[in-house]
Amino acid sequence: MRASTATLWLFVMATFASGALRATDWSTLFTAQDVHDYLATPEGRVRALNFCRRMGLSKVYVETFRDGYQADAETLCTARDYFRQAGLQVSGCVTTTQLGKPSTGWNIVACYTHRANQERLAGVFAYAAGFFDEIMIDDFFFTDCECSECAAARGAMGWREYRKKLMLDMSRENVLGAAQRVNPNVKVILKFPQWYDTFQERGYVVDKESALYDRVWVGTELRDPASDRWGHKQQYEGFFIFRWISDIAKEKTAGGWFDPYGTNPTYYLDQAYVTVLAGAREGLLFHYGALESPEYDAQARAFAARRSELEALSKLVGDWRGIPAYKPASSDPGKEAYLFDQIGMLGIPLLPTARFPQEARVALFTAHALEDVAFVSELVQFLSKGGTAFLSEELAHRLNGDPRLDAVGPVELAKGEYFRKAVMGGGTVVVFSDALPRLTFVDAQNRLAQVTPELGDALGQLRQEASNFAVTLSDASPRVAAFPMGGHVAVMNFTELPVSCRLQGLGGNATRRRQVFRTNGAVLASDGATLRLPPHALLVVK
Repeated sequence: MRASTATLWLFVMATFASGALRATDWSTLFTAQDVHDYLATPEGRVRALNFCRRMGLSKVYVETFRDGYQADAETLCTARDYFRQAGLQVSGCVTTTQLGKPSTGWNIVACYTHRANQERLAGVFAYAAGFFDEIMIDDFFFTDCECSECAAARGAMGWREYRKKLMLDMSRENVLGAAQRVNPNVKVILKFPQWYDTFQERGYVVDKESALYDRVWVGTELRDPASDRWGHKQQYEGFFIFRWISDIAKEKTAGGWFDPYGTNPTYYLDQAYVTVLAGAREGLLFHYGALESPEYDAQARAFAARRSELEALSKLVGDWRGIPAYKPASSDPGKEAYLFDQIGMLGIPLLPTARFPQEARVALFTAHALEDVAFVSELVQFLSKGGTAFLSEELAHRLNGDPRLDAVGPVELAKGEYFRKAVMGGGTVVVFSDALPRLTFVDAQNRLAQVTPELGDALGQLRQEASNFAVTLSDASPRVAAFPMGGHVAVMNFTELPVSCRLQGLGGNATRRRQVFRTNGAVLASDGATLRLPPHALLVVK
């Protein structure tokens, strides 16, 4: 056995003895259309089961409704029983698309003010509860409708407040109530999509919905970061949203869900690794019909080849560390949408929280924090106890001149300034320009922004300050991320080039590391400090 492998298994066995080990389980979904196309014949069911075994899946979700189509009862029963007899766990799923009268916004979702849509929604969940004791709700259980019915029903309420109330009412009466009247034992899972910075506009209420539903799931889809169509997503997003929702829903947060769209096999595997690093107890591969098609077969084969590696990694995950990053539930990002994902890709690890981190020594605050009406008072108290507050550029601008802050001079950055550190109210404020997170942006030609000497100096100062409170990457290029967990740190290179970098410990203390896990040629150099990672490789050191 090679030294690196031996080290990994010694670490794994030690963790097992402590009771902390748990491998991620894997599952897939048969959409309502998949049920019709692939599960209606014995040959189709055999092929589907062979796929599950080849991929190492232990559970399947069999969907009853999607895009206006409701699967046939006989086929649903036959497929459910077939998979159960084969030893797989089986649950149901519903996707509330093309339910009836469409929203005036995203027209595949529904207007839930419309009475006929409400009745159809209740009927869809009553139908699903007749087959399954557990039902997942996929994306699109939201509304952005502004039709005349909605305008009349909201009265004096703003659109955001009306949509929150409406979707909570739909959850109680037409989803949970309808399902439980048919099957009192049914459990319903709500899956939150990955676009967390627009939840407040569409009626998602993460804190209240997490309290209502039996479990919640999280979309950890990442896509090609160079894609205009898919919004230039940062791979850190899957980690941030999963840990943020976990902070809200706690033990109810069960799994991560991703798909092959907008990916090649490399980006598809990035999703799998990030989902595992975030702590998902189960990962769902959406969906069978796509992954068995020639278009995405390469993604499926790439996953199957790495599944045992992902299992080994999942046993090292937990006890996340980093700088608390405050995003209240339903908070608006202002001009800083998904800024957290970019900061994480600067090698500065974040610990997402939906509650003000009053007891922490350090915290990161962005424009999202202004959703909390008590934020400035909480910030003053935080600083008075000697805390260090990292402030984004827009938040600093909006705080400037607030008389409650004991500030000598302006809080915001001057023109052309990228970094500022100041003493304030007994604590320390570190203001950074949003130009630093934007260094992680990948354009449609797969290019990154130029790191000028001024930006490079400011980034170095920001990382140096962060290293006083968390293990950071002191010298890595943008798009290399660190994931500290207890006594070890995972580092992943999301760039298309090989990188060499070092971890900077708390207070800048240098230390020798030892390698406990690696992928794709990643290695810890003989000096015990330099990490060498090929493109899209992962290295875990202790």
